[in-house]
This record gives sequence, C-alpha cells and structure tokens, in this order.
Amino acid sequence: DETSNTLTSWRSRLEISMAKSRKIRGSNYVQLSTMDENGEPRCRTVVFRGFLKLPADHVLSNTCGGTGDGNGDNGLLSTTMKMCTDRRSQKVKQHQVQPMAELVWWFPKTSEQYRVRGKLILVGDETQVEEEEGDATHQDRALAIARKELWGNLSDPARESFLGSRVPGEAYTNDEDTNESTLVPPGGRDPDGKPVPPPANFLLMLMDPTHVDYLRLTGDQYRQIDTRSPEGVWSLQRVNP
Repeated sequence: DETSNTLTSWRSRLEISMAKSRKIRGSNYVQLSTMDENGEPRCRTVVFRGFLKLPADHVLSNTCGGTGDGNGDNGLLSTTMKMCTDRRSQKVKQHQVQPMAELVWWFPKTSEQYRVRGKLILVGDETQVEEEEGDATHQDRALAIARKELWGNLSDPARESFLGSRVPGEAYTNDEDTNESTLVPPGGRDPDGKPVPPPANFLLMLMDPTHVDYLRLTGDQYRQIDTRSPEGVWSLQRVNP
C-alpha cells in the first residue's frame, strides 16, 4: 500500500478501510460519546449510515480531498457523517448541553482506529439550520430530503422502533404491550407497502468533523492527525503512535 506511511487524508484512508471490511458484519458500528448535564461522559454504539452529499454551496457541505495532499485536486469526498437517533433519547438532551462529540471507529480486520471529533447536528421535521452569517434560520430542503431518504432505507424493525410510544431508556412495564402492536404499522409501512412518513421522533444525526485521529497498529505502526480550519481547509500531520 503506497499510502500506508504517507500523509493521506483521513477520508481517503477511510474509503480503503471500509472497502476492506465491507463484508464483516457490524463493520459500520461506531461508538459515539457525548457529555451529560453533569459533565460526565456517555458512550454508546450507533450505526454509521454513509456520508451526506449536499450541494457545494450548502452551509454543511464540508469536503476534503480524495488525494494524499488533502486539497481535493483529484476529487472531493464529503466528510459529514450520517447516523440517526430518537428525539426522546438521552443523547438528544446531552446534545443540548454540549453539541461537540467524538466517535470511535475500530476496524478489526486491518487494526485501524479513527477517532472523529466534531459537532453533532440533529435534523428533524422542522429542519431548521443556522445560516453561515447571523442567527437566521431557514427551512432546509436538502436536509429534509436526506432525512426522508434515510428513513426509507432503514430496516422494517428499525422504523417500527421510532413509531412506538415507549420512550428510550425509561422503565419497562408489561402494560405497555397492551396496545403497542396495534398502533405501530408493521414494518413502518402503509397498506401499499411504502414506508410511512418519518415521525417527529426520527432525527437525522450528523457528525460534522473538525479533528480526526487515525491510528494503524499492524506492521509499521502509523498515526496521523487531520484538523479542519474555520475556513474548511484540512491540514495533515504525522505524529508518534
């Protein structure tokens, strides 16, 4: 691998890591850490669901190069990571306390680790997003489409979990089973077999990275840190493992 010990953007490296592990079950599981109201860390496993593709002029259209210099002179790769969550979950409350978070992605086949730090952005049915300048918000059609597409791509059981009345993390009682199954459409689908509209509880959760720590433990160990400037330019630096 010619890029193993050369400065190569984390996104280019990640493309290779994902390709090598694509057939491994659970290879798209990542650990996401947030902070609660007491300043204590909270970590859980979530499913990485791809990178968000947006128009070039969108405020969240952050990219980095597909080549080793990170300048994108040979193609651009989106860096905004897609996940989803329930509006009623604890991580949403923690996001209100501190929107910055970190996720860890470990690839056992290649012994590679990516620690990705950045701002979490939650997109609901209101899809309000801050403008680049000032505090104005606007209805965001691009994010609304991304949210709807992700909802349609979920598995049937995953869709059902958002349509129930049970609040994630609350105590379970057998009484809740009485009418739950009759209220949730099977597979989250309508009578024609199409996914029902996403409920208000379904949130598209985005990670907008600003700092990535890459580590490879096999062979000649290698570690690299990529950081994004406020202007959106990525810089790469090799560091000691």
